[in-house]
Amino acid sequence: MSVVGRALLSATLRMRKSGGLRAYGEIAGALRAPREQVLAAQLASVRELLAYAERWVPYYRQTFRELGITSRDVRSLDDFAQLPVLTKDVVRERQRELLSEDPAVGPLVTFHSGGSTGVPLTFFHDPQYLDYAMATDFRTFAQAGWRPGDMTALFWGWPKGMYRMSRAEFEVRQWLRRDYQFDAFRSGPEDMDRWARTMRRLRPAIAVGYASTVARFAEHLVRTGQRMRPLKGVFTTAEKLYPPQREALEAAFGCRVYDCYGSSEVRNVAAECPAGRMHVNADGVLLEVGDPLPGSGLSPFIVTSLRSRGMPFIRYRNEDCGALVDGECDCGNGAPLVRLEIARVSDNFVLPGGHVVHGLFFTHRLYGSRGIANFQFHQTAPNHITLWVVPVPGEAAEREASIKRLLADFAALSPVPITIDVRETDHIPLSAAGKHRYTRSDVAPTEALQAVHTGRA
Repeated sequence: MSVVGRALLSATLRMRKSGGLRAYGEIAGALRAPREQVLAAQLASVRELLAYAERWVPYYRQTFRELGITSRDVRSLDDFAQLPVLTKDVVRERQRELLSEDPAVGPLVTFHSGGSTGVPLTFFHDPQYLDYAMATDFRTFAQAGWRPGDMTALFWGWPKGMYRMSRAEFEVRQWLRRDYQFDAFRSGPEDMDRWARTMRRLRPAIAVGYASTVARFAEHLVRTGQRMRPLKGVFTTAEKLYPPQREALEAAFGCRVYDCYGSSEVRNVAAECPAGRMHVNADGVLLEVGDPLPGSGLSPFIVTSLRSRGMPFIRYRNEDCGALVDGECDCGNGAPLVRLEIARVSDNFVLPGGHVVHGLFFTHRLYGSRGIANFQFHQTAPNHITLWVVPVPGEAAEREASIKRLLADFAALSPVPITIDVRETDHIPLSAAGKHRYTRSDVAPTEALQAVHTGRA
């Protein structure tokens, strides 16, 4: 099936005008070299990126001029570390100036994400960068023995368009793309029983997904005694992976778990190797750490995307925290090592009957919405959620339209009536860790199940 699968994947990517497979061929062995060679190539990429940014990106052209230097003056990583840090506030305020004027870049794709302050961020990627991101995923999966065209079980939230597909359209889409997507926005016990049946039918090589969702699925399999065919590997991302979750995944799927780290702005920052250590993807990312945050001792990451040209992120503080680790790994990967301390936290919302909605369902539908400066969903009971909104003055109609669309989407998703109480505020407090949480749930899974039997639902 691998030959047929690769042919299907290749044809599908050609139809999507994606060069992901070609890029994979170019980078597959890039990190299988001595540390000195990997770092030398990384520095060359840094200097190439700076030269490009100085020529084509207004923000960086002005930055070099204000510093009284040119990109050619940056000859080492010590020199590079003297350049200003790019913050989320700068990206918001000077978005247009951060876009490349190079006509060869092609059409940019819009993305949204959040920040520690809770103010959503809008940014752009060029098609070549997205090809590289796909290729890096392929390289990460290949560590477990995956080959292009092998079927992947993908535990991710569905975009709205997938709910409008017929069953036949859905199955054809999954078969051609070679990743069968299980909806993290619908992940109660009955859903997971269907997932198990589908997994036994598909016989995927690997599983990839939100750490909390795929771990809950593994816990459900173990708890209900459902045995699965061993996978080659499980790859978790988007959230912090905790040791009990790793243990459940290993028990359910009989394979190694690879934790991966990245962000929407700078993708594929690092991934675990077969030896269990996390390596920076040094051919596409330069990772630094900033000064420790007051009161926590944690150091924020400063990341540079070496492949992005449409909107370069150079020395970008993404507000996750961790540390660079000394030494080298004996796995054969010559890239630097990193340890992740704090990354994104998204609560799952457990509704009456045990139906589970991943928090990203909500954030995906409000990122980029006009009229909303900041927001937080707070579940206080199985059948009650409060949506706190910081309004943008003068955009009431746009805000009401965005919220109306969200409520309609959620009504179609939830199998039981849920009250969403919308309230406006001028400030949403940060968590004890100093980060904004877009989703908070005070409801334990057992409470949601009990609500059905006591009539509180």
